[in-house]
Amino acid sequence: MGADSNTGNSEAPHTKAGIASDLRRLGVSTGQVLMVHSSLSAIGHVLGGAPTVVRALMDVLGPQGTLVMPAFSPGVSDPATWNDHHFGDDVIEFVRRHVPAFDPAITPTSMGAIAETFRTWPDVMRSEHPQVSVTARGPLARFIVSPHELSWGQGAGSPFARLYELDAKLLLLGVGFNRATLLHFAESRLPHGRRKMRKIPVDAGSERAWVSAPDVGDDLNRYFPLIGEQFMQLGQAQVGPVGRARCKLTSAQAIVDFASDFLSKALDPDATSH
Repeated sequence: MGADSNTGNSEAPHTKAGIASDLRRLGVSTGQVLMVHSSLSAIGHVLGGAPTVVRALMDVLGPQGTLVMPAFSPGVSDPATWNDHHFGDDVIEFVRRHVPAFDPAITPTSMGAIAETFRTWPDVMRSEHPQVSVTARGPLARFIVSPHELSWGQGAGSPFARLYELDAKLLLLGVGFNRATLLHFAESRLPHGRRKMRKIPVDAGSERAWVSAPDVGDDLNRYFPLIGEQFMQLGQAQVGPVGRARCKLTSAQAIVDFASDFLSKALDPDATSH
């Protein structure tokens, strides 16, 4: 499965050919538009690391396919909202002044080694949202990444809406549905969906400004894992290994439509008030 052979009791590392074979067996094929959320460590020992996985994905999709990945940069935000750092009142304003603004060519992504490797790959395009950008490579890359407005970065008019419009394939490579940003797009379509305001640093010359933009609220594993569990029971996703990673492949429209229906009921204010 991914590893080409085993030697003794130790597992052989996974190669580009083995990963490509697993992807094809799962249902990834030439010419698809493929949105990938991934974990390199879930695959196991990959010869060549993340670049090998990126090459395998591109080989399977071929020149007519378009590969898409998240390139989120949550650190380009108000440091008061950071969960991994807590600053005192005497420091927080200093940090706000010096948080690096978003640069699509330079700002790294926190979405894992595969996504970060793909971000810097030749001919990859990146959308311009400072916090929830996406990267894409292939014939439909420009259409997918642009425009990407500050407001509703995961909603109508965003790359995620266009992935739904194209009925892209969604590949969860060793990760769960809690990582599937298309579920946020599903929620954005609901009038009673959860909402939040993003705070984004924007520099104009030597001046620092903070811009507020509305978007879909965070799930924090409240509903998304359950959506994934119930969706899988319908049999609309293909399941299989890529290396050692348990993977799921499905239609963007299928999962978004299911999630919209689920969240419409779960978040219905009339239903929860009784």
